[in-house]
Amino acid sequence: MAKPWAISFYNSKAWQDLRWARILQENFRCQDCGEDYTLNPAELIGHHMVTLTPGNIQDKNVAMNPRLIKIVCKKCHDKEHHRFGQRTAQNVFLVYGPPLSGKKTLVNQLAERGDIIVDIDLLWQAVSLCGLHDKPDTLKRNVFAMRDMLIGQVRTRTGHWDSAYIIGGYARKIEREQLAAKLGASLLFVGGEQEALKARAGALGIHGPEWCGYIDKWFRDYQE
Repeated sequence: MAKPWAISFYNSKAWQDLRWARILQENFRCQDCGEDYTLNPAELIGHHMVTLTPGNIQDKNVAMNPRLIKIVCKKCHDKEHHRFGQRTAQNVFLVYGPPLSGKKTLVNQLAERGDIIVDIDLLWQAVSLCGLHDKPDTLKRNVFAMRDMLIGQVRTRTGHWDSAYIIGGYARKIEREQLAAKLGASLLFVGGEQEALKARAGALGIHGPEWCGYIDKWFRDYQE
């Protein structure tokens, strides 16, 4: 289950920069299994070799020491923590922010094996078998129906998951606050500069202009 006292740390720019520096040092490979994640670096997690606690998370010699941070994929991270434990309270997090800001990266860092993750991009990929950033418009109604069904199951606490993460843009304040209230969810914001995110979109090849449009629309609609 996500630890509330650790969320702001994992969402900080200092941690994100350090994690990225370590990924570059390891050439986008998991240090345990050796798999190459160049095309999907969001799957790589910065694993603290000294377990973080409320008492040491502010200690930079522990929490921000690159020598104590191992880069592993999510599968290996779950094995390292033996995440097959007892069921706890079902917590819900609504993770929102502009496209390509790193929402999935944050969730990968926080989530544990058996948590439920509702990500519209991954649902699109699952039903189309297209690339992660390729969204055939013909499937929009199907994908949104699947998302709404899963959100309904989170609302009714259907299943035996520990934590649930709902990932989306949710630029409009009233929309995200109403959904958070309905789900009993905590809000987690993952931000980014508009032009920097559009530069990131430019690396998506033929899908870049489409994602630049998504980014511009999010910033037009955003309400704090």
